[in-house]
Amino acid sequence: MLVTAVFALILIGISGAMLDMHRRTWLGVQQDATQPTNERRYARSQYRRRMQASGIIGAIGAAIGCGPLVPRQPIAMALYLLAIVGACLVLILLAAFDAWSTRQHVARLRGELLANQAKLAHQPQLISGARNETSQHDFVTTRSSSTHDC
Repeated sequence: MLVTAVFALILIGISGAMLDMHRRTWLGVQQDATQPTNERRYARSQYRRRMQASGIIGAIGAAIGCGPLVPRQPIAMALYLLAIVGACLVLILLAAFDAWSTRQHVARLRGELLANQAKLAHQPQLISGARNETSQHDFVTTRSSSTHDC
């Protein structure tokens, strides 16, 4: 019974810490005016999913803590266990969806990065051509001024 209570309190504490961490992260995103709209939309969806998952962890902890209060009758215990298992399944689904969503987001960011790198790959040729003309001009200017110094 003591182990059950300690485990329930640990889950509730973890839930509270995660809720606070997600809230602070979301406040930081809201205050960042430089965030593009699609990044802000992704962060809002992520915030909602993670707050729900963190709340469910706390609810599971509270349900486990209330376990000794459940009557030891088959129907009551079945409903109690069904509620806990159902909450665990919802938690797993939220985690899986969050992982999938994060993977999609990273893939989109990677695609944007590769597109920007491809753009930049063509620019050095233009810049180096202009730089070569400038350096040749500087070389001629430096050379002609050094021959006058003799």
